[in-house]
Amino acid sequence: MTRSLTLLDSGVIDPHTIDKLLQSVVFFSDRVVLRASFEVASAYRDRAAEINRRIDDLHDAGLVGLWGHEYEVDDAGRVRVGRAAGRGRRADLVVPQGQLRESLTRMDEVMRAVREEAYQPAVDGARPLRQGAAEIVSLRNHLASLVISSELRQDGMLANPAVRTHLVGGLGQQPAQRFEAAVVRDVLGQLRIGSLGQLSVAQIVEARRFNGAFRALLDDSLLAVARGYDPVLTPEATARELIRRYRETVAEFARPRVARQAAEEIAWDVLGATVPSTVVLKYGLRALTWRKAAQRARPFLLLMHLERALRSPNGPRGA
Repeated sequence: MTRSLTLLDSGVIDPHTIDKLLQSVVFFSDRVVLRASFEVASAYRDRAAEINRRIDDLHDAGLVGLWGHEYEVDDAGRVRVGRAAGRGRRADLVVPQGQLRESLTRMDEVMRAVREEAYQPAVDGARPLRQGAAEIVSLRNHLASLVISSELRQDGMLANPAVRTHLVGGLGQQPAQRFEAAVVRDVLGQLRIGSLGQLSVAQIVEARRFNGAFRALLDDSLLAVARGYDPVLTPEATARELIRRYRETVAEFARPRVARQAAEEIAWDVLGATVPSTVVLKYGLRALTWRKAAQRARPFLLLMHLERALRSPNGPRGA
């Protein structure tokens, strides 16, 4: 099933935003949609051409989508406001203004009811659910993003690091991250793989060939939390367990279980698939034994691939 996410507050982006986009499309989503009229954060304005070119390349590869409000684009979907107006950038998805206004009006009615209930006098000594201005603003922004994501028919949302930095400075708090995004952040940090921004588009597309089983692991962990099977399972705990299993797998692959030629022939070309008859005839039961180990390794092929791509002597082939 295709999974497309909306980048929260994507009017401003920076290199950290791109790294977050890449973590998403490499590990747990098929596409991330951001606002077509985005601008580069002022602190990175000297790299605006590089950042814009990177987004254009990701868009051309189908890894990133662009959306716009109806008032932001012309009849052909090209952005006509802000610094993006002269770039000819075209929105793939357009939110109709009238439809959005109706949805936001309904949302504000819900917000008004929440506010009124929060400031009701305490009953039977119960503590009133008072909220400060920061919480109310944060909640409304988050709900508005949910409304837009729903209008775009997206499957979820992704936090934008460029905006999170601003919110921490202005409101003193950070919006919550997706469970999968937090797990991936911790896994990459513990393995010290580095920024995925170093990868070329071709390397990103290649890495996505290996992400199916890893995505299934993340989905299973999230489902366990949602259904109450493991309500205390945190992104940090999930990341630690994944790292433990990954290191065990790497150690197992390092053992001289099968001849080097067999390992190379099976590990990257047919790992997780039915072992071809030519391989079985050539290596006999050793090939089937290797296949069992390979099946256990499938969820971690993506990490193996990224480590190989980012830590090879020649390094990434392009940014």
